[in-house]
Amino acid sequence: MTTSLPLADALLSPARAPAGEARAPGQSGSLDVTAERIGARTRITGLRCRAPLQALRPHYLDPALPDMAFLTIASPAGGVLQGDRLDLRARLGADARLHLDTQGATRLYRSPQVAAEMTAALTLESGAYLEYLPDPYIPYAGSRFRARTECVVAEDATLILAEIVTAGREAHGERHQLESFESRVLISRPGGELLAADAVRLDRGETIAAPGRLGGYAVVGTLMVVHSGFDPALVRPALADLRGRPALVGASSLPGDAGAWLRVLTGSAADAADILGAAFALARMAILGAGPPPTRRA
Repeated sequence: MTTSLPLADALLSPARAPAGEARAPGQSGSLDVTAERIGARTRITGLRCRAPLQALRPHYLDPALPDMAFLTIASPAGGVLQGDRLDLRARLGADARLHLDTQGATRLYRSPQVAAEMTAALTLESGAYLEYLPDPYIPYAGSRFRARTECVVAEDATLILAEIVTAGREAHGERHQLESFESRVLISRPGGELLAADAVRLDRGETIAAPGRLGGYAVVGTLMVVHSGFDPALVRPALADLRGRPALVGASSLPGDAGAWLRVLTGSAADAADILGAAFALARMAILGAGPPPTRRA
């Protein structure tokens, strides 16, 4: 695993198939969302889908923030197959507020021939606020997956971004049996200034469980809070009470005082979700003056 890297060439190169890699049959799915502030609410003013990606009907679930739209990404395919190329685009106009999540965990199926790929482009105009909180990735044995998330965030906008990568289907004896997983995040300003770059890379050939990588931990989670001047001390209380659960957690500043980020290594996806959820709630309260609304999930 590589984490908190400087702005290296490896981070800036596109997450695409290497030259010469054969393309297997796969689907090209896309979801393009535009959210704008109209009157007292954020409205979804543009929505285009192509299977296997689609969006459920937006709702307004937070009584404390009735203007915020909640939109869930769904996939009837049930997971990501080899050769799939998925593209997510979300654009938030000035002062729009959007919560974007997924219907369930993203299952990454076996890819014997070629990796699946996902790109996301998140654009936030002045005063916009976006929570992008997808459910965990579950890499099946033999899976290959590459993701690249490019975020363009206005200086007075806010982006909260989370990612959890599990060890796979441990109940089936598949602990870190993936072939490769790679996720890159690039954060920049509208003028092109690159603020931060981060990568998580897991490769079965590099002995994931070795010291200096994941060691004895199973799950890696990341939370980024892109909000000018946001102090990482605001989320550190989430680390104070781990209830005896084995975990390694750290929180620090993003470059250029652009916000904060938190990384956690844990033994389970539930523990990672609890820790990131607590940190997210603290960040949300500090920025919006309101914690997350109760979840509708059982």
